[in-house]
Amino acid sequence: MAEVASRVLVAVMLLGAASSALAGGGCFMRLFSFGDSINDNGNWMRYAQPPGPVARPPYGETFFGRPNGRFSDGRIIIDHIADVLGIPFLTPYLAGNSSEDYAHGANFAVGSATALGHNYFRRKRLDVRFFTPYSLHWQMSWLKKVLRMLSPEQGAGWSDLMASSLFLVGEVGGNDYNQALFQGRSVDEVETYVTDVVAAISASITELIRLGAKTIVVPGNFPIGCNPGYLTKFQSNDTAQYDSMGCLRWPNDLTKLHNRELRAELAELARRHPGVAVVYADYYAAAMDLIADPRKHGFGGEPLVSCCGGGGPYNTDLAVRCGMGTATACRDPNTAVSWDGFHFTEHAYKVIAEDAVLPPILARCGRRRP
Repeated sequence: MAEVASRVLVAVMLLGAASSALAGGGCFMRLFSFGDSINDNGNWMRYAQPPGPVARPPYGETFFGRPNGRFSDGRIIIDHIADVLGIPFLTPYLAGNSSEDYAHGANFAVGSATALGHNYFRRKRLDVRFFTPYSLHWQMSWLKKVLRMLSPEQGAGWSDLMASSLFLVGEVGGNDYNQALFQGRSVDEVETYVTDVVAAISASITELIRLGAKTIVVPGNFPIGCNPGYLTKFQSNDTAQYDSMGCLRWPNDLTKLHNRELRAELAELARRHPGVAVVYADYYAAAMDLIADPRKHGFGGEPLVSCCGGGGPYNTDLAVRCGMGTATACRDPNTAVSWDGFHFTEHAYKVIAEDAVLPPILARCGRRRP
């Protein structure tokens, strides 16, 4: 897609501007990840008691052969990035105990995490029992604990450590909207959250820069109107609510609003910090490309139907989730785009990583995409 190519070119130029960040022009020594269940590789399973269906088969079946805390059948985006960079799979923050556990970085992402904290949603009179307390701000506090373990001296030690690391901030913010919409709030109300969500993301990026980060990748949100969970929850007989691919228009319009404001804020951060590469990763465009032409990427022909679920037109039953006793999974997840109605399959995550994230990162490393 021409639009994707142009955004990758901008990202490459931004990364080139920060070429002095890494000693000797080498690649990244560490990888740090923040966000929600899209990036979570085990924090939710250690925090939530009981952890729910994600701790049961068939989660993890494709690559790991067992549930491992990832909300997918196998590897997720952060795993594909680590694999290409030659970095071991990250330790979930809640699973680590020593500096050795975080020698190659850490994953702070937690399933159901939000960009904004509980107090914001309490003021909106939302039920925060459905929110993890580990918002983006909280995850930033975890990073500082890891930095103290890796380098007790906060000055030059932290600065060098941060400059030689890659940071993936998100995607995050999707749950800020999901929770409100699924609790019955109107999309008009939820649109008013966008500026606050983007401000929270910006505050965390600014803090990373203050600590010495030089390369920060910030994904936009996915087209939630193509999400089988949304298509199930908000089914309508009004055909005007759907686009030509069968996706709901209004949730995608909300995501586009979020992504526009996020990109504008990232451009402003890049302007204020010319020595730092602040790179936007277009998850929306990458996912829409998959949905529009799944066969081009080796998928089957029903990108809006979950591989694992409880039945219905999208194989997504909100009362019978993947991992529950009566749910069923497709024979070959590699042919499916959606894994469980809310998350992607390993194959889809790999394609999204290769299209939206890896080109600018590998350009910085002097390499081409795999």
